[in-house]
Amino acid sequence: LWPSLGTRHYSTSTSSASTLHCFYSLETCMEQLLGAAFGVRYCTNELVLVSIDVLNMSLTTPAFSRLVSALKQCNKTATVVESCCGGLIQSSIMAQPGSSAVFWGGTVSYNTRKAKPILLNDSSLHSALTEPLEAGNAESEEGLYVRSKLEHTKRVATAYCQQMGTDYAIAESGASGPTFRPRGLDKGFAAIAVAKRDAQSGEVSVVKQDVIRSPHNDRQSNMRMFADAAAKLAFDAVQEDFGCESIADIDAARQGDGAAYHFDRATKLRTDAENLSEVAKDAKYVVLRGGQSLFGDGWELKLMRYDEVQSLCNATGAEVRTTFLGILDGKDAFFGADLLGGNDDSIRDVFAKDDDGTHFSDTRTGAPLLSPLHNELALHATALSQWQRRNQYCSVCGVPTELIHGGTCMKCTSCGAMSWPRQDPSMIAAITSRDGDSILLAHSQRHPPRLHTVLAGFIEAGETFEKGVAREAYEETGIRIDEDSVQYIGSQPWPFPQSCMIGFVATADSAQPLELDEDEIVEARWFHKDEVRAAAAVEGATMRKEVAAAAIDADPDLPLLIPPRGVIAR
Repeated sequence: LWPSLGTRHYSTSTSSASTLHCFYSLETCMEQLLGAAFGVRYCTNELVLVSIDVLNMSLTTPAFSRLVSALKQCNKTATVVESCCGGLIQSSIMAQPGSSAVFWGGTVSYNTRKAKPILLNDSSLHSALTEPLEAGNAESEEGLYVRSKLEHTKRVATAYCQQMGTDYAIAESGASGPTFRPRGLDKGFAAIAVAKRDAQSGEVSVVKQDVIRSPHNDRQSNMRMFADAAAKLAFDAVQEDFGCESIADIDAARQGDGAAYHFDRATKLRTDAENLSEVAKDAKYVVLRGGQSLFGDGWELKLMRYDEVQSLCNATGAEVRTTFLGILDGKDAFFGADLLGGNDDSIRDVFAKDDDGTHFSDTRTGAPLLSPLHNELALHATALSQWQRRNQYCSVCGVPTELIHGGTCMKCTSCGAMSWPRQDPSMIAAITSRDGDSILLAHSQRHPPRLHTVLAGFIEAGETFEKGVAREAYEETGIRIDEDSVQYIGSQPWPFPQSCMIGFVATADSAQPLELDEDEIVEARWFHKDEVRAAAAVEGATMRKEVAAAAIDADPDLPLLIPPRGVIAR
């Protein structure tokens, strides 16, 4: 996946590549690529970018960050017994800051015949691994083998949870490839079980179990796949058992809340002017004006029909520039409608007459409070309108350009050069102490009092994301991070005016002295997780001065404020 300009797709027999289009997150670009090239539906929230260099296996992934965070939040412990993952589950847990508080250790049971001492010297556990089960009617050798692994992991998870005294135990066993013992088995699989200790009775039972099947027999990639699947299954067990609000926040930070949807940016339709004009007649419009979006009563977009947009323009003297955004769930078309000019008083008068709470509000601070779909629509429309406003002349010859392809491409009226939207990659990183008890947060001049965020900055030309994280942390605070600790978390388009925030976590020695770049930040310090937890309880658009002031008035002792849910800076 190459993050550069344009939208053309390329494929080979083994991989697909696409350029990163304007204001897609990395996850959305992957979804669009697979949909356009192969008609494949892609589950966006399952993307794991384990490394910028995809040829190297990462020691840990976001799935383990979520699991360890959940265990820490609920003060629960775990142990692991694994087989074909070869210790990757355990090392991925241990690579997370503060994991020693929740992980008591584990083992790898690899050589089937020699594994009895590792399996608690329990003859029944070992026999479940070595002695074949009785085959069912017409059951294949492959099916019997998989069933034996299910039975084995169920018993091992239960036994280890009992013997280790932990709250949870994860057991994994299977075959990663490239060679397999049973006939008919040519692709990797793993049976995974999660056992839980009841807090009241102390009884242990299996609460989660699954079989993960791989489409190939590549050992290394299967180990990573199965390890991540184990982390996800364990996370689901913790979340379901405790229903802890903080755990829901961990999951929502990555997936967002609300119903699932598929928003197709329909790149082929952009170039079909005739069909696009027909689609526009029944479309819904995201209305923009400068850096503002049109909101309804409450935190939702006020979507309009085209005749309503025209009426608004007629009443206020504004002109409108429309841009095709995409198709929702194969049915509803969406466009952006950017109002150009117009009288402020007239606009207020129009909405005052309606008396339904409709109003323009700052997209930067309001979009995070929207549902995932409305957030995507607002940022997508804003990104394109910002690009259109800032790039009206040809970069080759200086002559004015015209918009084509539904407003997503500019063509020079003289030399014919074409240009598309681009976005600037920016890093944003949560830097925690090595023990996981505190986090480095900074306060900027443009933010309300007490509002602190994680560190952020642009990636420079010829610089890797990881190096950018290290450089920005040092330039802004004087802190040298542990460079080998940098891990990708997620991304978020941030079209103010044209950035994409690439999120990371990293660790550092919190004993280092702080040396602030006062041109960039006013204050920075290490905050204990209890202080952050208190700040996380504050609801609303805390990046707005009036909301921040109200929170401080309500609790003058509140040590800090943090950005609202839905912002990667949180």
